[in-house]
Amino acid sequence: MTFVAAMPLVTSPRPLLPACPLSCQPFRSRPDKAFALKMSAATAISAETEEDVYTWTGQDEFDKLNDRVDARPLPLPPIKSAKRVALVRHGQSTWNAQGRVQGSSNLSYLTKKGESQAETTQQLLKDDKFDMLFHSPLKRADQTAQIIWGSRQGSATVLPSLREVDLYSFQGLLKNEGKARYGEQYRQWQQNPADFIIDDQAPIRELWYRASMAWQDILGNADVKSALVVAHNAVNQALLNTALDLPPSFFRRLLQSNAATSVIDFQPNGDKPPTRTIDRMNQSPGSPFGSPKPGSGRIILVRTGNAEGAMEGLLLGVRDDPLSTLGRVQGSKAAELLMDVKVDAIYSSPLSRAKETAQSIADLQSLAGYSQPPVRESDDLNNRDWGSLEGREASEVAADASGAAESVDVFSERCGRAWERLQAAAHEGGGRTVAVVTHSSVISGILCRCLGMGPADLSLFRTGGGSITLIGFPDVAQADTMHAGVIQCTNFTAHLGRWAVPVTRDDAEYAVCGIDGCF
Repeated sequence: MTFVAAMPLVTSPRPLLPACPLSCQPFRSRPDKAFALKMSAATAISAETEEDVYTWTGQDEFDKLNDRVDARPLPLPPIKSAKRVALVRHGQSTWNAQGRVQGSSNLSYLTKKGESQAETTQQLLKDDKFDMLFHSPLKRADQTAQIIWGSRQGSATVLPSLREVDLYSFQGLLKNEGKARYGEQYRQWQQNPADFIIDDQAPIRELWYRASMAWQDILGNADVKSALVVAHNAVNQALLNTALDLPPSFFRRLLQSNAATSVIDFQPNGDKPPTRTIDRMNQSPGSPFGSPKPGSGRIILVRTGNAEGAMEGLLLGVRDDPLSTLGRVQGSKAAELLMDVKVDAIYSSPLSRAKETAQSIADLQSLAGYSQPPVRESDDLNNRDWGSLEGREASEVAADASGAAESVDVFSERCGRAWERLQAAAHEGGGRTVAVVTHSSVISGILCRCLGMGPADLSLFRTGGGSITLIGFPDVAQADTMHAGVIQCTNFTAHLGRWAVPVTRDDAEYAVCGIDGCF
């Protein structure tokens, strides 16, 4: 097993770097000439000038594309070989900093902070090889793409379909201006964006359709095995959601931070749309936690470190193998990362490899100056029970999983009970932080429940040993019912440093993804 060197976690503001490369398999380099983006002259424009310049006139340069269509998204196109796509949001822009609605307007540009964020992501991706760059035509994405792409050899394509959501008359407004001028419409934009209408247009439904058009170009190129896509917050959300076949009502449920990276793997599926796995989502240059807003709750899902049997490629299930040496390092790194967070409650799988990491989190909470929360075991957080199949190689089981002691439907229902309990725990007392140490299959099941998905979708999410997955619940103190949850990141691994095991793409891993989540 190969280990990948990466920057260690530090407590200073220094950005975190990835635990493993994003392009994890070799690919055939393209002979294209090096691509050099032209830096926009927009950096000469002052923020004050921007405020006075932009007014929606009822049309813009994108009208001629005829892509503002309120229609169901197109299905993903069939593919003939595996593809990996890395999505990156642009760095902070001048209008981000001002709290101004950007939409598909093209006056804002990167701030110094935004340039620094893009440079950090460039370092994060510097060892990764991409066949092609696809990027939005807007300046802020154009600048970010230039910084990240650097001196890479390869071709680049500007896709107008990757521009940010068209927000028409809202574009250029400060948030307080939007509330004052548009009242009920602005409230609908905040609370029910999927049905939001402005200037007789449906921005979010149009965006979902436009994202599906972008996928036709990104996945439809047979020569591209690994692609880098640099775009925007809302359109990256739409790309992720349409890849997962989620409707526009899921807008704002998958967080996309400035300069953060999300990675999707696609596998051929005959003449049907490809199968998909979210390798990681919203891996930001900094800590995944940030400062929680008062009245919010969150669930921190920590995947157990590698067990002894897992090192041999065996299907463990509920077999109580201890942590390997690497697994203990992964668990301690995760516990150390959580020292920056006040954890109010800790839940654990009953297996010893999970309880050991959960207790480390509790012990280090005390060392960090917080009260030490007790560790509560829950059978619902246990791994899937494979019965007589336990101890066999995962690649063998993929062909016939009929001997499992726990069916996928029963397992999914158990994950649903765990989700409901954790969701309620995060809402207690006006919002709490709940840490959970469990297994990859359970984390995938909880994510599926959060998004309203069923047993057939367990293979959609990959998590590595010691990784962090974060679900947030904003404004729970003011809500009459439980918040559905915002997935803020999945499979965050930067804290693991040089001991992180890279995400592989061998047959055994994909076999496991198909039957028990990805682990």
